[in-house]
Amino acid sequence: MTNHTYEDLRTTDVDRSAWRSLVVFAEIAGKWWVSFWILTLLSGTVSFSLTVTNIRQFSPSIWITLLILGLVVVPIVSFHFLRVERDKFKKLWDDKDHIISILRELEDFRAKAAKLQIEGMRLLGEKELDDWIQRVEDWNKSTHEKIYMLHPAEAGNFTTLGLFTPELAAGTELLNSKHKQALLNLVRRIHILGEIRDRWTTRRG
Repeated sequence: MTNHTYEDLRTTDVDRSAWRSLVVFAEIAGKWWVSFWILTLLSGTVSFSLTVTNIRQFSPSIWITLLILGLVVVPIVSFHFLRVERDKFKKLWDDKDHIISILRELEDFRAKAAKLQIEGMRLLGEKELDDWIQRVEDWNKSTHEKIYMLHPAEAGNFTTLGLFTPELAAGTELLNSKHKQALLNLVRRIHILGEIRDRWTTRRG
């Protein structure tokens, strides 16, 4: 399959009619620009017709100016609105590489969390626990900041754990309830990172 054939296949639903272009222009430009365009074009056409048929004489500068405004200026305005919309989509498309880079970094954060989880299963005392919890908190903060760069809503999802009942790995030695809760939260956030990855990679698949 050639690139041209693939493009035709993916864009079969695109309406290529002139009427659709006029409708989109009206939606983007707004009723005032469309009204100005129609009135200008009609005024130029009517004044030209009246002059040619000798019903009423108008200075050529009048109907020529009106026709130029209707036939030249409005297409320029149309292109302006089209260019703005194009640049918006181009910006979103160019942002793809940035998003992919963030997703890769989030996978690294996920790997770090897995290591923290393994370490947290075999802590020897309160001192090690305090150090481990601090590193978990640092990981939470850094990961949250990175996810926020992807989308604020995803960052909110990361901090709002909601109701969950993950099971800790067999053989986990818990020192206290704080230790247990930190491990449970870590497990949940590892799972959330996986969900974020799946959502954003599927979106661009």
